[in-house]
Amino acid sequence: MNDNRYQHINPEPLLDAMGGDVAACRHMFGTFAKSAPATFARLESAILADEAALVKREAHSLKSMTALVGAAELTEMLKSIEIQSRAEPPQSAQPSLAPLQALFDAVSSEVRHYVDQVGVAQ
Repeated sequence: MNDNRYQHINPEPLLDAMGGDVAACRHMFGTFAKSAPATFARLESAILADEAALVKREAHSLKSMTALVGAAELTEMLKSIEIQSRAEPPQSAQPSLAPLQALFDAVSSEVRHYVDQVGVAQ
C-alpha cells in the first residue's frame, strides 16, 4: 500500500496495528484530514506570534496526529519545533514555517488520497 503514490505518509503501520481493517484505518486517516488543518492553523498563528508555550502545545498535538498517519519526516520536523519552543530562551520557529507548510500540505494531500481513493478501492 505504501507505493510510489506515497512519499510523505506510510499507512502500513496503522493498517497493521488495526489488524488489516482498511475501513478503520480509512476512518483514522479521515479524522486526520478533518482535524489536522485546524491544529496546523493554530500552530502557524503561534509560530508567527512567537508564543513558545502555544507553539509547544500545538506542535506536540500535531506531531501525534502525523505519527499516526506515518508522516515520519513531518513528525520529526514538529518534534524539532517542539524542542526549540522548550529551549531557554525559546527559539523562534518562524524560519521553519515555509518548509513546514509545504510538508504539511504534501502530507494532507496524500492522506486525502488515501481516504478518497485507496480506502474505497479495498
